Amino acid sequence: MQPLSHFRPSALFPARRQRGSVLVTALLIAVVLGVGLVSYLALSKTALKLSHRTLFVNDAGNLAEAGLEEAIFCYNQMNAGAAAATAWSGWTMSGATARRTLPQFNRDQNAIGTVKVFVNGYDGSAAEAYVISQATIVPFDGGAPIVKVLRIGMAKGETFINGVVGLAGLSLKGQPEIDSFNSNPTNSPTGPWRNYSTAISTSNALAIAVTGTIDLGNGLVKGNVSVGAGVTPPPASRVTGKISTNFTGQFKMPPYPTATGVSQSYQLGTTVPVQLPVAGHKPASDGRYYYFVHDATIANTTIATGANVTIVGKTTALSSVTINGTGTCQIYIDGAVAGGNSGSLNNGNWAGALKIFSTTANDCTISGNGELRTSLFLPNADLKVAGGGSSGSVVGSFVAKTITATGKMSFHYDEALQYESLAGGGGWKISSWAEMRLGSDLSALSSATGNFLP
Repeated sequence: MQPLSHFRPSALFPARRQRGSVLVTALLIAVVLGVGLVSYLALSKTALKLSHRTLFVNDAGNLAEAGLEEAIFCYNQMNAGAAAATAWSGWTMSGATARRTLPQFNRDQNAIGTVKVFVNGYDGSAAEAYVISQATIVPFDGGAPIVKVLRIGMAKGETFINGVVGLAGLSLKGQPEIDSFNSNPTNSPTGPWRNYSTAISTSNALAIAVTGTIDLGNGLVKGNVSVGAGVTPPPASRVTGKISTNFTGQFKMPPYPTATGVSQSYQLGTTVPVQLPVAGHKPASDGRYYYFVHDATIANTTIATGANVTIVGKTTALSSVTINGTGTCQIYIDGAVAGGNSGSLNNGNWAGALKIFSTTANDCTISGNGELRTSLFLPNADLKVAGGGSSGSVVGSFVAKTITATGKMSFHYDEALQYESLAGGGGWKISSWAEMRLGSDLSALSSATGNFLP
Protein backbone atom coordinates (compact mmCIF):
# COMPACT_ATOMS: atom_id res chain seq x y z
CA MET A 1 0.00 0.00 0.00
CA GLN A 2 1.21 3.44 -0.92
CA PRO A 3 1.84 5.65 2.07
CA LEU A 4 -0.83 8.26 2.76
CA SER A 5 1.81 11.02 2.74
CA HIS A 6 2.22 10.53 -1.02
CA PHE A 7 -1.54 11.14 -1.81
CA ARG A 8 -2.20 13.98 -4.39
CA PRO A 9 -5.79 15.43 -4.44
CA SER A 10 -5.45 16.61 -8.03
CA ALA A 11 -4.90 13.13 -9.13
CA LEU A 12 -8.28 12.16 -7.71
CA PHE A 13 -10.30 14.93 -9.65
CA PRO A 14 -8.81 15.49 -13.13
CA ALA A 15 -12.28 15.73 -14.82
CA ARG A 16 -13.44 18.51 -12.49
CA ARG A 17 -10.46 20.72 -13.46
CA GLN A 18 -11.07 20.14 -17.16
CA ARG A 19 -14.75 21.03 -16.81
CA GLY A 20 -13.85 24.37 -15.16
CA SER A 21 -11.53 25.30 -18.02
CA VAL A 22 -14.19 24.51 -20.61
CA LEU A 23 -16.71 26.65 -18.75
CA VAL A 24 -14.39 29.66 -18.66
CA THR A 25 -13.63 29.22 -22.35
CA ALA A 26 -17.32 28.97 -23.16
CA LEU A 27 -18.04 32.12 -21.20
CA LEU A 28 -15.30 34.00 -23.01
CA ILE A 29 -16.61 32.80 -26.38
CA ALA A 30 -20.16 33.83 -25.40
CA VAL A 31 -18.91 37.29 -24.43
CA VAL A 32 -17.07 37.66 -27.72
CA LEU A 33 -20.11 36.47 -29.66
CA GLY A 34 -22.35 38.81 -27.70
CA VAL A 35 -20.11 41.80 -28.37
CA GLY A 36 -19.93 40.85 -32.04
CA LEU A 37 -23.70 40.41 -32.24
CA VAL A 38 -24.32 43.77 -30.59
CA SER A 39 -21.81 45.41 -32.93
CA TYR A 40 -23.41 43.71 -35.90
CA LEU A 41 -26.87 44.86 -34.84
CA ALA A 42 -25.60 48.41 -34.31
CA LEU A 43 -23.87 48.33 -37.68
CA SER A 44 -27.03 46.97 -39.33
CA LYS A 45 -29.12 49.69 -37.72
CA THR A 46 -26.70 52.36 -38.92
CA ALA A 47 -26.64 50.87 -42.42
CA LEU A 48 -30.44 50.77 -42.43
CA LYS A 49 -30.67 54.41 -41.37
CA LEU A 50 -28.03 55.38 -43.92
CA SER A 51 -29.82 53.53 -46.71
CA HIS A 52 -33.13 55.11 -45.75
CA ARG A 53 -31.60 58.61 -45.62
CA THR A 54 -30.00 58.01 -49.01
CA LEU A 55 -33.40 56.94 -50.34
CA PHE A 56 -35.07 59.98 -48.80
CA VAL A 57 -32.39 62.35 -50.14
CA ASN A 58 -33.18 61.17 -53.67
CA ASP A 59 -36.89 61.25 -52.89
CA ALA A 60 -36.62 64.81 -51.56
CA GLY A 61 -35.02 65.83 -54.85
CA ASN A 62 -37.94 64.30 -56.72
CA LEU A 63 -40.45 66.09 -54.50
CA ALA A 64 -38.65 69.42 -54.96
CA GLU A 65 -38.77 68.92 -58.72
CA ALA A 66 -42.47 68.17 -58.42
CA GLY A 67 -42.88 71.57 -56.76
CA LEU A 68 -41.05 73.22 -59.66
CA GLU A 69 -43.32 71.38 -62.09
CA GLU A 70 -46.38 72.80 -60.35
CA ALA A 71 -45.11 76.34 -61.02
CA ILE A 72 -43.99 75.54 -64.58
CA PHE A 73 -47.46 74.19 -65.31
CA CYS A 74 -48.91 77.57 -64.32
CA TYR A 75 -46.43 79.40 -66.56
CA ASN A 76 -47.39 77.06 -69.40
CA GLN A 77 -51.04 77.88 -68.77
CA MET A 78 -50.20 81.54 -69.37
CA ASN A 79 -48.24 80.57 -72.50
CA ALA A 80 -51.43 78.90 -73.70
CA GLY A 81 -53.34 82.15 -73.22
CA ALA A 82 -54.80 81.87 -69.71
CA ALA A 83 -54.95 85.01 -67.60
CA ALA A 84 -52.55 85.08 -64.65
CA ALA A 85 -55.38 84.87 -62.11
CA THR A 86 -56.70 81.76 -63.84
CA ALA A 87 -53.33 80.10 -64.39
CA TRP A 88 -52.32 80.54 -60.73
CA SER A 89 -55.67 79.58 -59.20
CA GLY A 90 -55.11 77.90 -55.82
CA TRP A 91 -51.95 79.88 -55.07
CA THR A 92 -51.64 82.70 -52.55
CA MET A 93 -50.63 85.89 -54.39
CA SER A 94 -49.07 89.00 -52.94
CA GLY A 95 -47.76 91.69 -55.27
CA ALA A 96 -45.60 89.94 -57.87
CA THR A 97 -45.15 86.79 -55.74
CA ALA A 98 -47.12 83.56 -55.45
CA ARG A 99 -46.72 80.77 -52.90
CA ARG A 100 -48.20 77.38 -52.24
CA THR A 101 -47.78 74.44 -49.85
CA LEU A 102 -48.67 71.15 -51.51
CA PRO A 103 -50.63 68.46 -49.63
CA GLN A 104 -48.37 66.23 -47.51
CA PHE A 105 -46.89 63.11 -49.08
CA ASN A 106 -46.77 59.77 -47.20
CA ARG A 107 -43.48 58.30 -48.35
CA ASP A 108 -41.89 54.87 -47.84
CA GLN A 109 -41.89 53.53 -44.25
CA ASN A 110 -44.39 56.24 -43.17
CA ALA A 111 -41.95 59.10 -43.69
CA ILE A 112 -43.79 62.41 -44.26
CA GLY A 113 -42.87 64.74 -47.15
CA THR A 114 -43.79 68.43 -47.35
CA VAL A 115 -43.26 70.66 -50.40
CA LYS A 116 -43.42 74.47 -50.35
CA VAL A 117 -43.11 76.51 -53.55
CA PHE A 118 -42.35 80.23 -53.86
CA VAL A 119 -42.58 82.18 -57.14
CA ASN A 120 -41.29 85.66 -57.81
CA GLY A 121 -42.72 87.36 -60.92
CA TYR A 122 -45.59 84.97 -61.52
CA ASP A 123 -47.43 87.60 -63.58
CA GLY A 124 -44.47 88.93 -65.58
CA SER A 125 -44.26 92.19 -63.66
CA ALA A 126 -40.99 91.53 -61.79
CA ALA A 127 -37.56 92.33 -63.18
CA GLU A 128 -36.34 88.85 -62.21
CA ALA A 129 -38.65 85.84 -62.29
CA TYR A 130 -37.73 82.67 -60.41
CA VAL A 131 -39.20 79.65 -58.63
CA ILE A 132 -37.87 78.12 -55.39
CA SER A 133 -39.13 74.70 -54.31
CA GLN A 134 -38.29 73.28 -50.87
CA ALA A 135 -38.97 69.62 -50.07
CA THR A 136 -38.69 68.35 -46.48
CA ILE A 137 -38.94 64.67 -45.48
CA VAL A 138 -39.20 63.63 -41.83
CA PRO A 139 -37.92 59.99 -41.51
CA PHE A 140 -39.92 57.36 -39.67
CA ASP A 141 -37.11 56.83 -37.13
CA GLY A 142 -37.30 60.40 -35.85
CA GLY A 143 -33.96 61.36 -37.38
CA ALA A 144 -33.09 64.83 -38.61
CA PRO A 145 -35.31 66.01 -41.50
CA ILE A 146 -33.92 65.78 -45.04
CA VAL A 147 -34.27 69.08 -46.93
CA LYS A 148 -33.78 69.72 -50.64
CA VAL A 149 -34.04 73.22 -52.15
CA LEU A 150 -34.11 73.79 -55.93
CA ARG A 151 -34.27 77.10 -57.80
CA ILE A 152 -35.04 77.85 -61.44
CA GLY A 153 -34.95 81.17 -63.24
CA MET A 154 -37.75 82.00 -65.67
CA ALA A 155 -37.27 84.13 -68.78
CA LYS A 156 -39.97 85.60 -71.00
CA GLY A 157 -39.52 84.67 -74.62
CA GLU A 158 -36.24 85.36 -76.39
CA THR A 159 -36.02 89.03 -75.48
CA PHE A 160 -36.92 90.83 -72.28
CA ILE A 161 -40.13 92.77 -72.85
CA ASN A 162 -41.59 94.76 -70.01
CA GLY A 163 -41.89 98.52 -69.81
CA VAL A 164 -39.24 101.13 -70.62
CA VAL A 165 -35.59 100.08 -70.70
CA GLY A 166 -32.53 102.30 -71.16
CA LEU A 167 -29.55 99.96 -71.40
CA ALA A 168 -27.12 102.85 -70.84
CA GLY A 169 -29.43 105.37 -69.21
CA LEU A 170 -32.95 106.76 -68.91
CA SER A 171 -33.94 110.41 -68.65
CA LEU A 172 -37.36 112.03 -68.26
CA LYS A 173 -37.33 115.79 -68.86
CA GLY A 174 -40.41 117.92 -68.52
CA GLN A 175 -43.35 116.12 -66.94
CA PRO A 176 -43.68 112.73 -68.63
CA GLU A 177 -45.10 109.72 -66.85
CA ILE A 178 -44.49 106.01 -67.17
CA ASP A 179 -47.57 104.02 -66.25
CA SER A 180 -49.43 100.94 -67.51
CA PHE A 181 -52.81 99.60 -68.61
CA ASN A 182 -54.20 96.41 -70.08
CA SER A 183 -55.55 96.68 -73.61
CA ASN A 184 -56.88 93.09 -73.53
CA PRO A 185 -57.97 92.07 -70.02
CA THR A 186 -59.65 88.90 -71.31
CA ASN A 187 -56.47 87.91 -73.19
CA SER A 188 -58.50 87.16 -76.32
CA PRO A 189 -56.28 86.42 -79.36
CA THR A 190 -58.68 88.38 -81.55
CA GLY A 191 -59.28 91.33 -79.23
CA PRO A 192 -60.93 93.73 -79.09
CA TRP A 193 -58.08 95.85 -77.73
CA ARG A 194 -58.82 98.92 -75.66
CA ASN A 195 -57.22 102.31 -76.20
CA TYR A 196 -55.28 103.81 -73.33
CA SER A 197 -57.10 106.21 -71.05
CA THR A 198 -56.53 107.51 -67.55
CA ALA A 199 -59.67 105.65 -66.49
CA ILE A 200 -57.95 102.28 -67.01
CA SER A 201 -54.45 103.40 -66.02
CA THR A 202 -52.61 101.11 -63.59
CA SER A 203 -49.34 101.31 -61.68
CA ASN A 204 -47.66 98.15 -62.94
CA ALA A 205 -45.07 99.72 -65.23
CA LEU A 206 -41.37 98.88 -65.01
CA ALA A 207 -38.55 101.31 -65.82
CA ILE A 208 -35.00 99.92 -66.08
CA ALA A 209 -31.57 101.52 -66.37
CA VAL A 210 -28.92 98.82 -66.67
CA THR A 211 -25.91 101.18 -66.69
CA GLY A 212 -25.33 104.93 -66.83
CA THR A 213 -27.79 107.14 -64.99
CA ILE A 214 -31.51 107.32 -64.42
CA ASP A 215 -32.93 110.83 -64.16
CA LEU A 216 -36.67 111.04 -63.64
CA GLY A 217 -36.63 114.83 -63.30
CA ASN A 218 -40.20 115.95 -62.63
CA GLY A 219 -41.55 112.79 -64.19
CA LEU A 220 -43.17 109.92 -62.37
CA VAL A 221 -42.95 106.14 -62.67
CA LYS A 222 -46.23 104.52 -61.68
CA GLY A 223 -44.83 101.12 -60.89
CA ASN A 224 -41.35 99.75 -60.18
CA VAL A 225 -37.82 100.81 -61.07
CA SER A 226 -34.80 98.52 -61.44
CA VAL A 227 -31.22 99.68 -61.85
CA GLY A 228 -28.00 97.82 -62.50
CA ALA A 229 -24.97 97.68 -60.22
CA GLY A 230 -23.38 101.09 -59.83
CA VAL A 231 -26.45 103.03 -61.01
CA THR A 232 -27.72 105.53 -58.45
CA PRO A 233 -31.41 104.85 -57.79
CA PRO A 234 -33.90 107.69 -58.37
CA PRO A 235 -35.64 109.45 -55.48
CA ALA A 236 -38.41 107.37 -53.96
CA SER A 237 -40.78 110.33 -54.43
CA ARG A 238 -40.58 109.80 -58.20
CA VAL A 239 -41.60 106.13 -58.00
CA THR A 240 -44.88 104.75 -56.69
CA GLY A 241 -43.66 101.17 -56.36
CA LYS A 242 -40.47 99.36 -55.46
CA ILE A 243 -36.92 100.39 -56.38
CA SER A 244 -34.57 97.43 -56.96
CA THR A 245 -30.81 97.50 -57.42
CA ASN A 246 -28.25 95.14 -59.02
CA PHE A 247 -30.48 94.33 -61.99
CA THR A 248 -28.93 91.60 -64.20
CA GLY A 249 -31.56 90.95 -66.90
CA GLN A 250 -30.41 90.38 -70.48
CA PHE A 251 -31.66 91.99 -73.68
CA LYS A 252 -30.57 89.91 -76.64
CA MET A 253 -31.23 90.85 -80.24
CA PRO A 254 -33.14 87.95 -81.82
CA PRO A 255 -31.80 86.43 -85.04
CA TYR A 256 -33.17 88.07 -88.16
CA PRO A 257 -35.23 85.86 -90.52
CA THR A 258 -33.51 84.76 -93.73
CA ALA A 259 -34.95 83.81 -97.10
CA THR A 260 -33.41 80.36 -96.81
CA GLY A 261 -34.89 79.89 -93.36
CA VAL A 262 -38.55 80.14 -94.41
CA SER A 263 -40.55 78.05 -96.83
CA GLN A 264 -41.83 81.03 -98.87
CA SER A 265 -40.54 84.60 -99.26
CA TYR A 266 -40.42 87.49 -101.77
CA GLN A 267 -37.63 89.91 -102.77
CA LEU A 268 -38.99 93.44 -103.23
CA GLY A 269 -35.75 95.21 -104.10
CA THR A 270 -35.63 98.89 -103.13
CA THR A 271 -39.38 99.55 -103.09
CA VAL A 272 -41.85 98.68 -100.35
CA PRO A 273 -45.46 98.53 -101.66
CA VAL A 274 -48.13 100.64 -100.02
CA GLN A 275 -50.17 97.51 -99.35
CA LEU A 276 -48.90 94.20 -97.92
CA PRO A 277 -49.28 91.38 -98.56
CA VAL A 278 -49.21 91.81 -102.32
CA ALA A 279 -52.18 90.25 -104.10
CA GLY A 280 -51.38 86.73 -105.25
CA HIS A 281 -48.54 86.20 -102.79
CA LYS A 282 -48.63 83.19 -100.48
CA PRO A 283 -47.62 82.88 -96.82
CA ALA A 284 -44.85 80.62 -95.55
CA SER A 285 -45.61 77.46 -93.59
CA ASP A 286 -45.88 79.45 -90.36
CA GLY A 287 -48.65 81.61 -91.80
CA ARG A 288 -46.55 84.77 -92.22
CA TYR A 289 -45.76 86.66 -95.44
CA TYR A 290 -42.00 87.33 -95.68
CA TYR A 291 -40.61 90.26 -97.67
CA PHE A 292 -36.96 91.22 -98.13
CA VAL A 293 -35.85 94.71 -99.21
CA HIS A 294 -32.63 96.73 -99.43
CA ASP A 295 -31.71 100.42 -99.66
CA ALA A 296 -35.29 101.36 -98.89
CA THR A 297 -37.47 103.32 -96.49
CA ILE A 298 -40.62 101.74 -95.09
CA ALA A 299 -43.14 104.58 -95.31
CA ASN A 300 -46.91 104.76 -95.72
CA THR A 301 -47.18 100.97 -95.87
CA THR A 302 -50.43 99.37 -94.75
CA ILE A 303 -50.82 95.79 -93.50
CA ALA A 304 -54.12 94.23 -94.53
CA THR A 305 -56.66 93.04 -91.98
CA GLY A 306 -55.87 89.56 -90.71
CA ALA A 307 -52.50 89.36 -92.51
CA ASN A 308 -49.27 88.53 -90.66
CA VAL A 309 -46.33 90.20 -92.41
CA THR A 310 -42.58 90.18 -91.75
CA ILE A 311 -40.31 92.74 -93.45
CA VAL A 312 -36.53 92.31 -93.38
CA GLY A 313 -34.50 95.25 -94.70
CA LYS A 314 -30.81 95.87 -95.36
CA THR A 315 -29.78 99.52 -95.35
CA THR A 316 -33.42 100.23 -94.63
CA ALA A 317 -35.12 102.82 -92.41
CA LEU A 318 -38.66 103.11 -91.06
CA SER A 319 -40.95 106.12 -90.78
CA SER A 320 -44.52 104.87 -91.04
CA VAL A 321 -46.56 101.68 -91.09
CA THR A 322 -50.24 101.09 -90.41
CA ILE A 323 -51.83 97.85 -89.18
CA ASN A 324 -55.44 97.23 -90.11
CA GLY A 325 -57.82 95.09 -88.07
CA THR A 326 -56.19 91.98 -86.64
CA GLY A 327 -53.10 92.16 -88.84
CA THR A 328 -49.57 92.00 -87.43
CA CYS A 329 -46.18 93.16 -88.65
CA GLN A 330 -42.63 92.37 -87.59
CA ILE A 331 -39.88 94.61 -88.97
CA TYR A 332 -36.17 93.74 -88.86
CA ILE A 333 -33.92 96.52 -90.16
CA ASP A 334 -30.52 98.16 -89.69
CA GLY A 335 -31.58 101.78 -90.19
CA ALA A 336 -33.12 104.51 -88.07
CA VAL A 337 -36.72 104.57 -86.84
CA ALA A 338 -38.48 107.94 -87.00
CA GLY A 339 -42.09 107.91 -85.86
CA GLY A 340 -44.11 111.07 -86.47
CA ASN A 341 -47.58 112.38 -85.86
CA SER A 342 -50.85 110.59 -85.23
CA GLY A 343 -50.35 106.92 -85.44
CA SER A 344 -47.43 106.72 -87.89
CA LEU A 345 -46.45 103.55 -86.05
CA ASN A 346 -49.38 101.13 -85.78
CA ASN A 347 -52.49 103.23 -86.18
CA GLY A 348 -55.70 101.58 -84.91
CA ASN A 349 -54.24 98.43 -83.37
CA TRP A 350 -52.48 97.30 -80.21
CA ALA A 351 -48.75 97.44 -79.40
CA GLY A 352 -48.16 93.70 -79.78
CA ALA A 353 -49.25 93.85 -83.42
CA LEU A 354 -46.13 95.81 -84.44
CA LYS A 355 -42.69 94.65 -83.34
CA ILE A 356 -39.71 96.63 -84.59
CA PHE A 357 -36.06 95.63 -84.34
CA SER A 358 -33.11 97.66 -85.57
CA THR A 359 -29.37 97.23 -85.12
CA THR A 360 -28.76 100.90 -86.01
CA ALA A 361 -26.47 103.06 -83.89
CA ASN A 362 -28.06 106.25 -85.26
CA ASP A 363 -30.52 108.32 -83.25
CA CYS A 364 -34.15 107.20 -83.42
CA THR A 365 -37.02 109.58 -82.75
CA ILE A 366 -40.68 109.62 -81.85
CA SER A 367 -42.41 112.98 -81.96
CA GLY A 368 -45.75 114.71 -82.41
CA ASN A 369 -49.07 114.63 -80.64
CA GLY A 370 -50.41 111.29 -81.75
CA GLU A 371 -50.57 107.96 -80.00
CA LEU A 372 -47.94 105.50 -81.23
CA ARG A 373 -48.31 101.81 -80.44
CA THR A 374 -45.42 99.41 -80.88
CA SER A 375 -42.89 97.13 -79.26
CA LEU A 376 -39.56 98.75 -80.10
CA PHE A 377 -36.12 97.15 -79.68
CA LEU A 378 -33.10 99.40 -80.42
CA PRO A 379 -30.20 98.14 -78.25
CA ASN A 380 -27.55 100.26 -80.01
CA ALA A 381 -29.51 103.48 -80.58
CA ASP A 382 -30.44 106.56 -78.59
CA LEU A 383 -34.23 106.88 -78.58
CA LYS A 384 -35.46 110.46 -78.27
CA VAL A 385 -39.14 111.02 -77.55
CA ALA A 386 -40.46 114.58 -77.76
CA GLY A 387 -43.74 116.44 -77.93
CA GLY A 388 -46.88 115.09 -76.40
CA GLY A 389 -49.05 118.18 -76.15
CA SER A 390 -52.36 117.31 -74.59
CA SER A 391 -52.73 113.86 -76.16
CA GLY A 392 -49.32 112.59 -77.30
CA SER A 393 -48.14 109.28 -75.90
CA VAL A 394 -46.29 106.10 -76.80
CA VAL A 395 -47.95 102.81 -75.95
CA GLY A 396 -46.21 99.43 -75.72
CA SER A 397 -42.72 98.43 -74.67
CA PHE A 398 -39.45 100.20 -75.44
CA VAL A 399 -35.83 99.05 -75.24
CA ALA A 400 -32.96 101.28 -76.44
CA LYS A 401 -29.37 102.13 -75.63
CA THR A 402 -30.61 105.32 -74.00
CA ILE A 403 -34.09 106.80 -73.77
CA THR A 404 -34.72 110.52 -73.35
CA ALA A 405 -38.27 111.87 -73.08
CA THR A 406 -39.08 115.59 -73.12
CA GLY A 407 -42.26 117.61 -72.88
CA LYS A 408 -45.36 115.64 -71.87
CA MET A 409 -44.78 112.58 -74.03
CA SER A 410 -45.66 109.76 -71.65
CA PHE A 411 -45.03 106.01 -71.86
CA HIS A 412 -47.91 103.61 -71.28
CA TYR A 413 -46.78 100.01 -70.91
CA ASP A 414 -49.42 97.58 -72.20
CA GLU A 415 -49.73 94.72 -69.72
CA ALA A 416 -51.16 92.50 -72.47
CA LEU A 417 -47.57 92.29 -73.74
CA GLN A 418 -46.59 90.12 -70.79
CA TYR A 419 -48.03 87.17 -72.70
CA GLU A 420 -46.01 88.08 -75.80
CA SER A 421 -42.41 87.45 -76.81
CA LEU A 422 -40.79 90.48 -78.41
CA ALA A 423 -39.06 88.09 -80.80
CA GLY A 424 -42.36 86.67 -81.94
CA GLY A 425 -42.91 83.54 -79.87
CA GLY A 426 -41.58 81.30 -77.17
CA GLY A 427 -43.48 82.36 -74.06
CA TRP A 428 -42.02 81.61 -70.65
CA LYS A 429 -38.90 79.45 -70.59
CA ILE A 430 -36.54 78.08 -67.94
CA SER A 431 -33.36 80.16 -68.01
CA SER A 432 -31.40 78.56 -65.15
CA TRP A 433 -31.47 75.62 -62.72
CA ALA A 434 -29.58 75.22 -59.45
CA GLU A 435 -29.64 73.32 -56.19
CA MET A 436 -29.27 75.65 -53.24
CA ARG A 437 -26.73 74.01 -50.95
CA LEU A 438 -24.36 76.76 -49.87
CA GLY A 439 -24.92 78.27 -46.47
CA SER A 440 -25.06 81.77 -47.94
CA ASP A 441 -27.78 80.70 -50.40
CA LEU A 442 -29.86 79.00 -47.75
CA SER A 443 -29.47 81.83 -45.25
CA ALA A 444 -30.98 84.23 -47.79
CA LEU A 445 -34.08 82.10 -48.30
CA SER A 446 -36.10 83.79 -45.60
CA SER A 447 -35.62 87.32 -46.92
CA ALA A 448 -35.96 86.23 -50.56
CA THR A 449 -39.30 84.55 -49.92
CA GLY A 450 -40.87 86.89 -47.40
CA ASN A 451 -40.26 84.42 -44.54
CA PHE A 452 -42.22 81.74 -46.41
CA LEU A 453 -39.18 79.44 -46.51
CA PRO A 454 -36.77 79.15 -43.60
